Amino acid sequence: MIDSIDLAKLRNSEFVQFGSAFSGFVGANNPVTLNVDPQFQFFNNKLDEMSGLFKLERASPITQALVLIDERRDKAINGIGGVIESYCNHFDGATSQAAKQLLTVLNLYGVGVARLNTQAETSTIKAIVKDWDSKPEFGAAILKLGLAEWVGELITANQLFESTYADRTREYGAANSETLKAKRAEAMLAYYELRKFIDANSVINPSAAIEKLINEVNSLIEQYNTLLNTRPSETKPENDDN
Repeated sequence: MIDSIDLAKLRNSEFVQFGSAFSGFVGANNPVTLNVDPQFQFFNNKLDEMSGLFKLERASPITQALVLIDERRDKAINGIGGVIESYCNHFDGATSQAAKQLLTVLNLYGVGVARLNTQAETSTIKAIVKDWDSKPEFGAAILKLGLAEWVGELITANQLFESTYADRTREYGAANSETLKAKRAEAMLAYYELRKFIDANSVINPSAAIEKLINEVNSLIEQYNTLLNTRPSETKPENDDN
């Protein structure tokens, strides 16, 4: 039997790579002989459709701009966090207290804001800035630590990312009547259908060829499951959703 894998947790690029490798194994073991050719062809068609949209999305100039803007706001939030943490150890009590006030807000949203997926990072940064604007003492703390310019840069970069993301969404929507997300879902269903037929034929018509295929596929799945199991849950996808 073919081992399980949660395909939904793979990034788009990883899903394309996994699907291509899986298809290669099935194709090399003669899907006609294995009685899975219709399901194999259907999966390949769906994978090709999804891959085509993925490549188109990645090729967008706006996507490339988003990568740079995302890096810009990552530097801003990481820089602010680093300054605040260092000032928590300042010899001056008032300075240390100001830093701790700001750090209290950051801690509400957990560590690693820059590692969140892009949409979560956008909303989290907006929430942090809103909290800092909610009380005069936070504004005073920002001024005392000399962070006003840093915070301004963070707000600008985050707003720019949000507006540019909307531009890319409109561009992508105008160019494609079918979304990448929908096509990926179809490819996943096609994979599970093909897997089901392979497993069924391994029971009904066991052979050395189908056993070889299952072993190869399970080896592939083991590699990707290891990748998923060692990935921090908060880590940002590699801009697949930019």
